[in-house]
Amino acid sequence: MGNTFLNLALLIIFHFSMPTFFMKFTTILTDQSALLALKDQVIHDPENVLTTNWSASAPVCNWFGVSCGSRHRRVTALDLAGLGLVGTLPPHLGNLSFLSLLRIKNNSFYGRLPAQLSNLHRLKYLSFGKNNFKGVIPFSLGYLSKLEVLYLFENQISGSIPSTIFNISSLQEIDLSFNMLSGSIPSVPRDLLLLEVIDFTTNNLTGHIPKDMFDHLPNLKELCLSVNQLSGRIPASLFKCKELDMISLSYNQMEGSLPIEIGNLSMLQYFSIGENHFEGIIPHEIDNLMNLQVLNLEINNFAGSIPPQIFNISTLRMISLGGNLLSGHLPSNMGLFLPNMEKLYLNLNHLVGSIPMYISNAFQLTLLDMSGNYFSGSIPDNLGNLRNLKILNLAINSLTSSRMSFLFSLTNCRVLENLFFGINSFISGELPRVVGNLSSSLEEFSAPACNIRGNIPSEIGNLSHLINLELGRNKLIGQIPTTVGGLEELQSLSFEDNKLEGSIPSELCHLNKLAFLFFANIKLSGPIPACLGDLTSLRHLFLGSNMFSSSIPSTLTRVNYLLILNLSSNSLSGPLPIDIGKWHVLTSLDLSNNQF
Repeated sequence: MGNTFLNLALLIIFHFSMPTFFMKFTTILTDQSALLALKDQVIHDPENVLTTNWSASAPVCNWFGVSCGSRHRRVTALDLAGLGLVGTLPPHLGNLSFLSLLRIKNNSFYGRLPAQLSNLHRLKYLSFGKNNFKGVIPFSLGYLSKLEVLYLFENQISGSIPSTIFNISSLQEIDLSFNMLSGSIPSVPRDLLLLEVIDFTTNNLTGHIPKDMFDHLPNLKELCLSVNQLSGRIPASLFKCKELDMISLSYNQMEGSLPIEIGNLSMLQYFSIGENHFEGIIPHEIDNLMNLQVLNLEINNFAGSIPPQIFNISTLRMISLGGNLLSGHLPSNMGLFLPNMEKLYLNLNHLVGSIPMYISNAFQLTLLDMSGNYFSGSIPDNLGNLRNLKILNLAINSLTSSRMSFLFSLTNCRVLENLFFGINSFISGELPRVVGNLSSSLEEFSAPACNIRGNIPSEIGNLSHLINLELGRNKLIGQIPTTVGGLEELQSLSFEDNKLEGSIPSELCHLNKLAFLFFANIKLSGPIPACLGDLTSLRHLFLGSNMFSSSIPSTLTRVNYLLILNLSSNSLSGPLPIDIGKWHVLTSLDLSNNQF
């Protein structure tokens, strides 16, 4: 009886110790089996890496992407990044018990993340970015106590961020950006002394950032939470993170003022809180950020004047303050201390005064946008010193220019692509012939409502890369130069509300890419050219309020995708084209005040 009881006890002990026994004594064959299970789940291997290299007849440690430890000869790393693989991950990966690195980013793996990944207790580096994974992040990933790097960016992962993630004391970087995660940001319950990067950009996260979150992240360097639906204020604890070099909170619903403690973050290089509901003044303490390269406060409700000290931070490459309620003058020496400035956005504010002459000292500028303000005085004639300038926008101000002399200077900007100075009603003067000497790279020339007088110079036809030419609402006279027909890249042409005369030159019918033609109210006469029907790219055609006669050319019905046609207030007569039904996507047709 005693022996029977003893045997039964031993049998029970052996039964329950079996999993432990096999777990302790797994071999390289276990690893091989797990990797072959992965191979079986791959349905597309464009480079035939697994197909030709992963074979049971070859040692596992010699397989492509596989690394083994020198001591135990077990698989310690699996790196299959960027091979274009398509498939799912089998649960067997959880049997790679010596694995410390798992990297399969930039493939097309799909399906759910197997919960068995939490069995990889030696795992330090997990990179699944740029795949097509769906489902939720397994809660059990928070039990990977040695994990240092977690990359799940650019997938289709949904659900909430597991609260267990911030229990991993070894965590250094976590990137869950460009997914479909929802819910709130979990709190940080303990000090994470090694965590340097948090990137949750472009998800659907809501709620407030936890107030005490940054009390536990003393060495945080990068915080990226842009493009979510976060609300509330910036937690005061954030400004305790003295190692921060990047803060990105743009495109959320956050509010409140910008605390003066921002000046404490002396290591900060990138600060972006645009597209929120922040308000109040821009604190002058921001001038303490002497390493700052990017400052983005655009599209908020900041008011008051711009602290002039901002323009003394020589490391700045971009300042974006557009779309606020900022007022006052710009400092007269602005530009003297911006040797690295590449992009300057001051548009859509309430700024007044003149454009500082020293702006031309910011030699690295590629973009200058001062549109939508109340700037007055003359457009500086030294803007041509900005030899790297690609975009210049001075539209919607009260600027002047004697004989448009600034255009002579801009001929030195040989890479200029976009030039906007419209809706400056005090500019006046004639459009100089030198306009034809502007950059051959110029794609947009927009100068509506500037009181420009005289003829359109034929030299404008030299701008062979123009996509948009806008000279409407001026006082132009004479005929449309035939050289416009040489602008073969043109997609939009606007001369409306001028005093031009004569007919539409047939050369315009060579503009095969033209989609928008605005010739309303410019006193043109003669018949509508039949060759306009060859412009099959046309979407909007405005010829109203002219003196066109004869009938609508039947060829115009060839423009099958015309959306808007306005021929009103002319002297057109005769029948309508019989195949007018070919305009099958037309949304607006105005033929009123004619003699049909």
